[in-house]
Amino acid sequence: MENEICSLIKVWFSVFASACYCYAIGKVVPKGTARLVFVLPIVCLFLYLPLHLSVLHFRGTTAFFIAWLANFKLLLFAFGKGPLSSDNRSISLPHFVAVACLPIKIQHKVDSSPSSHIHHAQKLQNGKKSSPNYGVKTLLLAILVIVHYYSDYIHPKVVSLLNVMYLYIQLEIILAIAAAVAKVLLGLELEPQFDEPYLSTSLQDFWGRRWNLMVSSILRLAVYEPARNIASGLVGRKWARVPAVMGTFFVSGIMHELMFFYLGLDKPTMELIFFFLLHGLCLLVESFLKKCFGGRWKLPTVISGLLTTGFVLLTGYWLFLPLMYSCRVFERASAEYAQLVTFIENRRKDMEDELGKFLKVWLSVFFCLCCCYAIGKTIPKGKTRLLFLIPFVCLFFYLPLNLSTIFLGGNTAFYIAWLGNFKLLLYAFGEGPLSSQYSSRSLLTFVCVACLPIKIQENPPPKSQNQENQPPIIPTDQTRKSPLNYAIKGLLLAFLVVVHDYNEYIHPKVIMCLLGLHLYIFLDVALALVAVLARTILGLELEPQFNEPHLSTSLQDFWGKRWNLMVSSILRQTVYEPTRNISKRFVGRRWSPIPAVLATFFLSAIMHEVMFYYLLRVKPTWEVTWFFLLHGFCVTLEIAIKKALKGRWQLPRLISGLFTIGFVMVTSCWLFFPKPLKCRADARAFEEYAALRAFGSDSSHALFGRLSITRSH
Repeated sequence: MENEICSLIKVWFSVFASACYCYAIGKVVPKGTARLVFVLPIVCLFLYLPLHLSVLHFRGTTAFFIAWLANFKLLLFAFGKGPLSSDNRSISLPHFVAVACLPIKIQHKVDSSPSSHIHHAQKLQNGKKSSPNYGVKTLLLAILVIVHYYSDYIHPKVVSLLNVMYLYIQLEIILAIAAAVAKVLLGLELEPQFDEPYLSTSLQDFWGRRWNLMVSSILRLAVYEPARNIASGLVGRKWARVPAVMGTFFVSGIMHELMFFYLGLDKPTMELIFFFLLHGLCLLVESFLKKCFGGRWKLPTVISGLLTTGFVLLTGYWLFLPLMYSCRVFERASAEYAQLVTFIENRRKDMEDELGKFLKVWLSVFFCLCCCYAIGKTIPKGKTRLLFLIPFVCLFFYLPLNLSTIFLGGNTAFYIAWLGNFKLLLYAFGEGPLSSQYSSRSLLTFVCVACLPIKIQENPPPKSQNQENQPPIIPTDQTRKSPLNYAIKGLLLAFLVVVHDYNEYIHPKVIMCLLGLHLYIFLDVALALVAVLARTILGLELEPQFNEPHLSTSLQDFWGKRWNLMVSSILRQTVYEPTRNISKRFVGRRWSPIPAVLATFFLSAIMHEVMFYYLLRVKPTWEVTWFFLLHGFCVTLEIAIKKALKGRWQLPRLISGLFTIGFVMVTSCWLFFPKPLKCRADARAFEEYAALRAFGSDSSHALFGRLSITRSH
């Protein structure tokens, strides 16, 4: 599987680069024959790329996405038509690439007339499906996979019907997943892919309004309309629809033959072309009969629906399914599913204890937070509430000790022993993200905010006239990142995991720098995923976690406005503000931020030592404490210098940025990373990555071995 995954990555990197090339071509080459000449090599490449893949799900999905849909979109794009049309000047590169490579279509605004709005709303609502709809279909897909193993005991006709259901449900779920991913990345509303085709009342309804709407839309633009325009000049406008419909179904048949060639690498039998030509002919007869009757008589909906579905199933069983059986599509797909089940069974015992403990820990966390929620409803804020919450704070310090893996134990420790506990301490006095001023929130919201590294965005309060100078640890410059930003970081994270295998050939200092980069990207991506999950569950807007710390221009900027903003916010409320208020009595308002900053960094150091103990289970060496105390001292020195200069002089942003990042990296390599490296924390983390990769390798060998045996028989 490792080789197959590498091939898949290479193929989609090639697709991404090709789509970027086409985007650039669209900006500099006018639509028409000239642009078509530049696009044709990419079309040929997209026809060739799926042949590099051998796993059925990878090859079939990739072939459908790029060899069929993407190629037709690019051909339309060459002439300024279709979803990639250059007429839409506002389309960005990420949108262009996603629309080109995935089976999606962005919903565009229509004219403002009332009738147009009604028609458009009806069109969009037809294909909308609820989450339970997809949940039921996923469950049905799993049942069909299991039933396949008992096909020897089921009548062949029933097996064929089940295979048709399997094909439809799997295709709909794959396209829905692709659309959901694109929707999250693009932040745009997408048109549906299917609209319950088993509810069709005619062949026109089935092929034009319910089955694989993305393909229907592309074929209409790429084949039907050009063919109808040409035929209008030859046979007249009245009969132009006949060759246009037959041409569309013929092209669809050709493309289906190509898809089956990718799946089985067998010579075309032309059965699929005949299947689609038959349906095209029947659709024309249906349209002719409707015109003859002029709406004066029509079959009941139930009868017409049964006839339509029965005709599709009958002709599919006659012409479509035999080719799928000859390519062993269902057997190979079931074999790939079986390898996944085998892997889970083989690895179950290894992870059973850890996962069991993980579930127990988080069930305990959930129960404790429910109790804290009830305490907040019945006990007023202050010392009394604090006394009731202290046992839960102690329990949250203890629970992570039950976990041993880096990812499960480390994340749990960070979420509950650090962030969760500090939120509860603030909650005891009616402050922080769990404050009683948000008492209208539900239990689910309370639990998610308490145990996850998230903070709900609130309307900012009006600034007062006597507002003090902004302290260094207030996260003020919070910006929303683009999905492309996270996609690039995800690729970098995968690259760093691969590079780790070659540590023996890399200088130790470079390894430390790569480890720091890995830590930052992992935290950024992991916290962003948690935030997306929480946003989906809660339906609320959340504040960001990181703000590109590599762009920092000072240590104040790095620690206060860019690095791990959730922690900065919590430390500000629990340590910085109380210490500053106390310091005002001794050093005055002007210099009170300095002891507050030092105390904040000291407590951060203590909590990092606690986190390291959870991960490494070794006694503290206090190197991490010295790291944070050094940075706290440098931040206070930076504050003092800025106050002394009063803005009369400052370094250029480029120079100050290089100094800041350089200082953070040097001190990290000196004091922060040596301890985890000595305790092999990085090796343990990559061993957990390797376990996943090992599954891929083992399952692929077994899968390909089984497939080769199946083909030989």
